[in-house]
Amino acid sequence: MTLFGKAALSQFIELEADHEVAALCERPLKIPDSKPTRVIDFWALRGGRSHFYLLLSASGARDMSKPKLATEDFRKWVEGERAFLHEVVTDVFNERRLLHDNWAAILQHLVAHRGLVGPTLLERCAIEMRPAFSLEQIESQMTDLDTMLVRAAVYSLLAGGKLICPSIAQARLTPATQFVRP
Repeated sequence: MTLFGKAALSQFIELEADHEVAALCERPLKIPDSKPTRVIDFWALRGGRSHFYLLLSASGARDMSKPKLATEDFRKWVEGERAFLHEVVTDVFNERRLLHDNWAAILQHLVAHRGLVGPTLLERCAIEMRPAFSLEQIESQMTDLDTMLVRAAVYSLLAGGKLICPSIAQARLTPATQFVRP
């Protein structure tokens, strides 16, 4: 995967963190006949429907608000496909920096432990978890396992929508970070 800039990385992290996204593709298509050429930054299958993401700077958002035949035709096509077009002004990502940093750490952890966290471990964690707990508590509770595997299991459950981390957008992940069952 090639991501073009910090905004694209931020959008990718948000899509990867969304447990309702079943499939994802970067730069899937160009808006036909657009001048200058406009590329859709991401396509995601979310809730069984296509979502297209177009990342725009503040000035690019102003330009997109001016009617252009190619853009309007693309919007009509998206509507006709019963899909969604998200025109994302990239300035919003600055406000979500901590959320993105936390999810980047979680995703790196999941990739590093891919194949080591199976259904048996996930089920055991789900059984042993209290309704609310910290990483530190669950890791000390499951002493027969490597703490990084326990943490990877917790993160897998979070990424799968089986847990919620209320502070993920406000505080850095630490051993004291709290998780709750939805």
